[in-house]
Amino acid sequence: MKLKKLLSLALALGLASSLAACSSQGTSGASPTPAGSDPVPASDTTLNVLIVSDLEPLEPVFQEFAQANGISIQIESVPYSEIFNTIEVRLGTGESSVDVLVADAPLITNYAAKNYLGSMSEYISADSTSRITSASLAGGTVDGEIMALPLYSSCVNLYYNKDLFDAKGLPYPSIDPSERLTWEEIVTLAQQLTYTDENGSQIYGLTFEQIDTPYQLLPLSQSLGAVQYINDDQTSTEGYTNAEAVVKAGQFYYDTFNTWNISPKIDGSESTGYFTAGQVAMFVGGSWQISSMDSAGMNWGVAPHPYFEGGEAVTPTGSWYMGVSNYSENKELASKFVEWLTTDDETCQKTYSIMQNLPCNISVLDSIEQDSANEGTVAALNVYEAMNTAVARPQMVGYEEWQSVMQETYSDIKNGSDPQAALDAAVEEIDSLIAKYQQ
Repeated sequence: MKLKKLLSLALALGLASSLAACSSQGTSGASPTPAGSDPVPASDTTLNVLIVSDLEPLEPVFQEFAQANGISIQIESVPYSEIFNTIEVRLGTGESSVDVLVADAPLITNYAAKNYLGSMSEYISADSTSRITSASLAGGTVDGEIMALPLYSSCVNLYYNKDLFDAKGLPYPSIDPSERLTWEEIVTLAQQLTYTDENGSQIYGLTFEQIDTPYQLLPLSQSLGAVQYINDDQTSTEGYTNAEAVVKAGQFYYDTFNTWNISPKIDGSESTGYFTAGQVAMFVGGSWQISSMDSAGMNWGVAPHPYFEGGEAVTPTGSWYMGVSNYSENKELASKFVEWLTTDDETCQKTYSIMQNLPCNISVLDSIEQDSANEGTVAALNVYEAMNTAVARPQMVGYEEWQSVMQETYSDIKNGSDPQAALDAAVEEIDSLIAKYQQ
């Protein structure tokens, strides 16, 4: 409990203090001042950047750095479902073909321990790090070394299809956090929104964007009171990952697919398409999908992330960081690219405009909070959630193993496995996998 609360409090205090300090920290749009001399790349230099496919809209921004520095940037994009295994395979064998890579927030400690990431501290200026919220900077720092810098933070909301609500004569959920819906209320709505339409198409009431993935499913058990998923010395998950609150959340997840039948049994790669095609009425997802909704011409609305009656309102936080491979032959240039991408005010404003994700850049956060046009918008809601309900994913060296097993476990529960039995089996498997970190 203490770890989760402290992480959430750190995020809130980091954002609050950062916003308050904006006027005195020189957050102009100027490029960050390098800690040392800028690298002088050869004209045939290529930086190979490994990203998750969700970040493809940022490629034009990446290429601005290439053009300004007379180099080439080669993008390798991998689906979310494959990115973690790809990093394990490529960096685990010490490949030098990757210079810059994405790192999910809770895996940075793991990647540092495995020597996948190289320290960028000697290349990153103090002026640059002052432009990032303290909590976000801390998330990429391991034993005092800057191992990664945040592209942005994250928040998950409840999106809904207004046309499907209209078809059933149902009122729209409110965007006001004080009127946040409970999961129990969501189920009632979803049951009314699960039907076969006049064209014979099956409409479902609810889906998660990242089906089976802990990032979006952890708030279920956290709302019910789960406070940690491994013991204090990180040797065992018994009694934690299969605690009563986790099992109860697993039962809720089971019921959405197998008892109430309000959610389609699909893969995460299909969920956004189901929602944008009008096959799902409510969608628990990130603001990075707004462009997909707009491109599909959806008539959509947004509401705060639900919580369980009697429990706490909890939202996921933390997102993609960018780091430099420990095996890169262009560490200095790669570090300067990461610095520019994640700390330069103008660049961060561009990435925010494209992705609409919660920024870590102080200047951009300040502009969101002060812009009256953002009142009642996704941006304002996300800043509120970051300040009040955000809870980080568990920090553990063995997080990659834990996440992989839990993703399979949630998939099994979705497909009909008993939640208690599935979680008990998960604990046994996880503990055998993380034993290597004790040696």
